[in-house]
Amino acid sequence: MAEEKLKQNLQDSNQWMRILYMVLFWVVLYFVMMVTAVIIFIQVLFALITGSDNKNLRKFAADLTKYINQIILFLTYNEDRKPFPFAEWGKLDKVKPAVKPAAPVNQVDEHESIIEIEPETKNDKPEK
Repeated sequence: MAEEKLKQNLQDSNQWMRILYMVLFWVVLYFVMMVTAVIIFIQVLFALITGSDNKNLRKFAADLTKYINQIILFLTYNEDRKPFPFAEWGKLDKVKPAVKPAAPVNQVDEHESIIEIEPETKNDKPEK
């Protein structure tokens, strides 16, 4: 049964297309990080020369960080939607997870112990 599932997964064209897009966006992420380094260098120069940053570069860098976030969410399977150019530039919607999160576990591990501490009251007198 497990071998059939593995064979089915390996032959799934959707999985291979996603892997292809992931490789593409991994390369894009590499170049985007180089652009980010250049922006940082230029902003430092602006700050040293003029005493303040460049507002246009700051706005572009803010959009770039959203784009980096979109790429990383896609690469880590936290998002199914592909980033720009398949989505709108600079817009980060609410994350729609590719996988539903697991339900929280409200059990106490058998090796854990629960220690209750009584709250101090105002009537408690310190010992002499």
